[in-house]
Amino acid sequence: MAIACALMPLLALWVVQSELIWYSGHSTAISLFFHVTFTLFLIGLVNLYVRRKWPERALSPGEMMTIYMMLSVAGTFCSHDFLQVMIPMLAFPEYAANPQNNWQVVILEHIPSWAILSRNRDAMNGLAVGNASMYRLDILLAWARPLLFWTVFIGALMGALLSINLFFRKHWTEKEKLSFPIIQIPMMISTGLDTLLRSKLFWLAFAVSGTIDLVNGIHFLNPNFPHIPIVEAFVFRDYFVERPWDAIAATRIDLYPFVIGLSFFIPADLAFSCWFFFIFYRVQLVAAAAIGIHDLPGFPFVNEQAAGGYLALGLLAIYLSRRHLLGVARSVLGLPGGESSDGEPMSYRAAFILFSACFVILLVQGMALGASLWIMVVFFIIFFLYSIAIARMRAELGPPAHDLHAMGPDVLLHNALGTRGLGTGNVAAFTLFFWFNRAYRAHFSPHGMEGFKAAQLTRILARSMMKAMIVAMIVGLASALWAVMHALYIHGYGGRPAGDAFSAETWNKMAAWLTFPQRVQGAATVAATVGLLFSLFLGAMRMRFTWWLWHPVGYATATSWSMERLWFPLFLGWLAKTLITRYGGAKLYRAALPFFVGLVMGEFVVGSLWMIYGSFANMRVYQFWGW
Repeated sequence: MAIACALMPLLALWVVQSELIWYSGHSTAISLFFHVTFTLFLIGLVNLYVRRKWPERALSPGEMMTIYMMLSVAGTFCSHDFLQVMIPMLAFPEYAANPQNNWQVVILEHIPSWAILSRNRDAMNGLAVGNASMYRLDILLAWARPLLFWTVFIGALMGALLSINLFFRKHWTEKEKLSFPIIQIPMMISTGLDTLLRSKLFWLAFAVSGTIDLVNGIHFLNPNFPHIPIVEAFVFRDYFVERPWDAIAATRIDLYPFVIGLSFFIPADLAFSCWFFFIFYRVQLVAAAAIGIHDLPGFPFVNEQAAGGYLALGLLAIYLSRRHLLGVARSVLGLPGGESSDGEPMSYRAAFILFSACFVILLVQGMALGASLWIMVVFFIIFFLYSIAIARMRAELGPPAHDLHAMGPDVLLHNALGTRGLGTGNVAAFTLFFWFNRAYRAHFSPHGMEGFKAAQLTRILARSMMKAMIVAMIVGLASALWAVMHALYIHGYGGRPAGDAFSAETWNKMAAWLTFPQRVQGAATVAATVGLLFSLFLGAMRMRFTWWLWHPVGYATATSWSMERLWFPLFLGWLAKTLITRYGGAKLYRAALPFFVGLVMGEFVVGSLWMIYGSFANMRVYQFWGW
């Protein structure tokens, strides 16, 4: 725990510098954080030496996985979809208000001044422009009030998500014994790194993927140097220029080696479903263009279909755990026949009290921002269903990414009720909630549940892992707040490749909604409902028939920004795994594992070294994954 806490500020600054300042690596935009995996790999190498010299001082596999879990949890706070967005967003509206956009009337009159950075121009200018210091009393005092409010909010949000994980922990990790594919590589590093390093296949794959990143990194700095086309190896827009095929002109083929490696650890039916449903959605776009539907913007609403799919996954996760949850409910109520809390980090009744208290705090804070009670209840129910869905899909199947851009509960409710149906107060609250609903790539729930699975595999008490998790939340949040503000006051967010750190995105949307109120988006709501029902159908078929190949997770994730880049590497990984298991069986599959781990680690190591170099040199460098 001490090692992990000491590393958190350093890794947080590394992530913020790379992702937000220089846009040269996006570790928190995939399921397996490569900056954490790289760090674990280095610790593992040092640990091998310590074990050889001083065996009694070496870290055990459980301690290694505790470090991994704590750094991953801390990484969710400094991630691309959390504080990296929140801090600039809070400083943006008053800074950007001017007579032309009339935000003083359109926006600021509806936002509590204590919830954002206000009335301190130096603090706003320093964050936006840079070349300033956060270590001034007046700037720290200006941030004190909004950060106090949002720190309490984050604490309640994390407490609610942790308690939900506790309700499902025993059933997923001990009864169903889900495979948790994402932590398989960290487990191999923690338990058998010496064996991995002796594998020639590992070093062959490591050399292949590492060389690709080394060559492309040099090419990025010196364009005259040759490169190996991995990103956008083939772009459809160069060939699909006429209707209806131009509807999929943005489609591309990327050849990320690390994705091919990761896909070897996920079930073959998920990899198949991901690329199958990606093509399925592209067929919808072509069909809509061929039919010539022009008067229904957004048709066929593929993102709304995916949002319905996520809701269905949450409901399916609850249904599959229904007997366990009924036992938990009986235990909470003190009725006979309840689920035993033996081995749990805390009793189910204590977990329920924690969830209830956190939920009430979230509702009260939402209402303090101007929202109505019932809207907040529905909003957080949808958010928690998303959280359960993401945790379940990671626990059972391990998709390399899950983002669901711009389809949070705020968008679903706005589509269903319209601007006037929501009211100004709810629109304002939704705007201030943008930072944790823009996308769901670095979500706490799956990382927390994976920590509990790692505890079970390495024979650590779940209570001990929860204590480490809580410490990681506290230190990780403090580290992330410091890293984001420290980096932005030096470099500024204005003019960055992220486009004002995505701050303008939410405030412009609020201004548009209030200036030009939108009616109920019936077609979009119907599409979300269709996506929910179709995903429930896919889940029912999968539970009923073992031969059913189409998984609802593939349907839910196939529209995402990430899947546009991952679909072809997933196809290649699926093809390799299918051929190996069909013609070589389990023996050849186990023999091939080091090769695919090498594909992942070669890119993670060399790509991380490029990120570190860019952070020290204050420059943009080659990114093996991202934009």
